[in-house]
Amino acid sequence: MLAVLTVLGALAALAQLGVLPLLFLDPLTQPLLPVALVAGWCLVRGPAEAWPTLLLAPALLGVLSEERVGWFVLALLPTAAVAVALLYFARNAVVRAPRRLASAACAGAVGAACHASVLALASGRPLLLVDAVAGLALAVCVTAALSALVAAAVWRTRPRARGLFG
Repeated sequence: MLAVLTVLGALAALAQLGVLPLLFLDPLTQPLLPVALVAGWCLVRGPAEAWPTLLLAPALLGVLSEERVGWFVLALLPTAAVAVALLYFARNAVVRAPRRLASAACAGAVGAACHASVLALASGRPLLLVDAVAGLALAVCVTAALSALVAAAVWRTRPRARGLFG
């Protein structure tokens, strides 16, 4: 499953730069596909599988845009950190789909807000976020919904403790 996430992360990064600018006029209103993918996958499959995507997706985004790769890496890391924190706080709870889907949406929303904040700081225009709060709120909500969809899609592949017959 590690290879599947890596390929999906590369495709998400390419779609982020290639397809989404055609669908959304304002770049701040675009959902962040790599953030949604990492958040949803980490909350279901665990953070150990996310590390290649945390490096490959920002590398592709940095190479294909005018920003540095390091800024994209720094922008994507809070998503994984929030996912790990949510998994840590829920470690003793019974693993149920609604809780994990809600946690994935929360990690996606926080990750999208952190991603936009880091990239606004990197561009030297942090007040741009204040001017475009409505667009950023739309991007955060759509990214959160996409994170929950990713988590729902990979829910059947989650690691489970083996029983006597399974």
